[in-house]
Amino acid sequence: MDKKYLHLELDRLHHLLVLHWQDFVPSEAYREGLLEGLQVSRRENVVNWVMDTKHMKVIRQADQDWTVTTWFPQFQLLGVKRLGIVVSNDIFNQMAISSMVAALRSKMSSEVEYFQELEAALRWAQEGESGISTLFTVQ
Repeated sequence: MDKKYLHLELDRLHHLLVLHWQDFVPSEAYREGLLEGLQVSRRENVVNWVMDTKHMKVIRQADQDWTVTTWFPQFQLLGVKRLGIVVSNDIFNQMAISSMVAALRSKMSSEVEYFQELEAALRWAQEGESGISTLFTVQ
């Protein structure tokens, strides 16, 4: 994957994956990046995601369609609890993401929140995983 478009950051303590997107992302890099996010999430038992799109440009319509029809069903299988989205400075990116979330909202099992700043999104996502609880029976 071309690292100039996406940087993945893993916070194992909070079971959190942060996807830092940059610029106008070509289709191949966009899809590869989202699929890599799925792989890391499966391998690391990630249950919280933050999509940092602050510096991302518009997402092609074909990639929006792919996200909704191909990527999202795989994302749902992860059991992600919280999905934070840091809103882009680019109005066309904002419209694309809003459109995808609106199309998927009724199927989503994750809490979804929008944020203006990355720090607020990270705090919110980390609150979702304050520690691993263990169930046990006392006899």
